[in-house]
Amino acid sequence: MKIFIDGFGVVAQSITRKLLENHNIDPKNIYINTYDLVGNSSFLNYVKSMGLHYEYTAYENELLYDSVNEFSPDILMSLYGRRIIPVRYLKLAKLGTFNLHPSLLPQYKGCFSTPWAIINLEKTTGITIHELVEKVDCGKILHQETIPICENETGYSLWHKAASRFVAIFDEFFENYLAGNIKPEVMPSGGSYYPRAVPFDGIIDEKWDEVQVDAFIRAMHFPPFMGALLKRGDSFLEIESIEKFKLTIR
Repeated sequence: MKIFIDGFGVVAQSITRKLLENHNIDPKNIYINTYDLVGNSSFLNYVKSMGLHYEYTAYENELLYDSVNEFSPDILMSLYGRRIIPVRYLKLAKLGTFNLHPSLLPQYKGCFSTPWAIINLEKTTGITIHELVEKVDCGKILHQETIPICENETGYSLWHKAASRFVAIFDEFFENYLAGNIKPEVMPSGGSYYPRAVPFDGIIDEKWDEVQVDAFIRAMHFPPFMGALLKRGDSFLEIESIEKFKLTIR
């Protein structure tokens, strides 16, 4: 079994570990394309410690395509990857492809799915594992489940809630995937899409009501990154809570 992974962060690290330890995948049969970015150091350190093949290469690079073609993967996985994988790579995977997405697709396609769910005052979101196709977040659904959004949920807590579910259900999902026990379901049409851009540039609109401001502040809470900002004159203040917002605008 040969597996190609486009992965980033703690989810990619946890699932790669599961592949090695729980599914007896030979380290030489894992090929990783990853990212030299903030937030990925733990995964990189793990990959290096396990002696796995890894690189940070754009998919437009012909040398990468030739290398992956020669590797001849059985499965291609996107584990919180941050790139769109071209169709020609997907066709190399003999047994199939799948991606992890932190929403109930087709709602919240694209990026920042968990913060947007909070901003939009949703009561639930979810996780979806789906096949990779040319159009982003449109492949057939392989697994889906709902996650509640709590009253005081933050972008940080909801992101980790979704990530934890992916890791928790992966072993059973993967075993069923290999056994052919999963029946793919056609992705419903429509839905919503959000680009890779910080919601509202991270800035509070004072015309919003308090409920919306509170939701936005919570959605933007994702340490160590900057939280919600409030413009005051020529500068911006970081607002950590609705209480601070109320005091600031008095």
